[in-house]
Amino acid sequence: MLAGLMAGTVAAVLVALLVLLGVAARRQSERADVRLDYQFGVPITDEVDAVAAYAASVCAAAERAQQEADLAQYRADQAAADRDMAELRHRLARRRAQAAGEPHQLVQRAALDAYQRGQLSVTELNEIWRHTHAPAEPGGPAPAVPLAWEPPVRASQQRYEQAEAEAARTGQEAGLKAAAATLLAAEAQAAEALLSATRRSASTGLVGLLRASWA
Repeated sequence: MLAGLMAGTVAAVLVALLVLLGVAARRQSERADVRLDYQFGVPITDEVDAVAAYAASVCAAAERAQQEADLAQYRADQAAADRDMAELRHRLARRRAQAAGEPHQLVQRAALDAYQRGQLSVTELNEIWRHTHAPAEPGGPAPAVPLAWEPPVRASQQRYEQAEAEAARTGQEAGLKAAAATLLAAEAQAAEALLSATRRSASTGLVGLLRASWA
């Protein structure tokens, strides 16, 4: 009976020792994790955070650049449409002026032919051209646009030239904005690739291997 009691006591002591050894081993492992986090985890985390912040800023800049490029292209398209409309209006103004001046031109040509045949004097020719609102230029061609139509034709031409210059300016600006957006998009793609590589390196590096072996 005494022997059985001693055997039970020894077994209980052994179980208690095993429990204490297990607790000690676990605490040692936790302390090792803390030291490892301090030595390796913080720098790697800082590096990942820095790359992530850089990638986020570049992606935001690329998005803004694309929005600016889209807006610049819209303005360029609108300016090109305005230029085309101004050109069309200028052509219509010239055609209307030429159509209005056709009867006068017929009279001017007839008077000029009569002058060249000696049937009219210079004074008579000037009088005829004065009534047709054209300057007297014996031997010269009759004007294509009557004097009364010159102001609207000139104004339409000025509007067309201004619209053409604006279309050229906005088109150049749109090209520059598009080029900048393309460059920033490529930089954003490279930054995202760098972030992915940094995260993979952090997860599969020395810290990852040691933690996997302790898990």
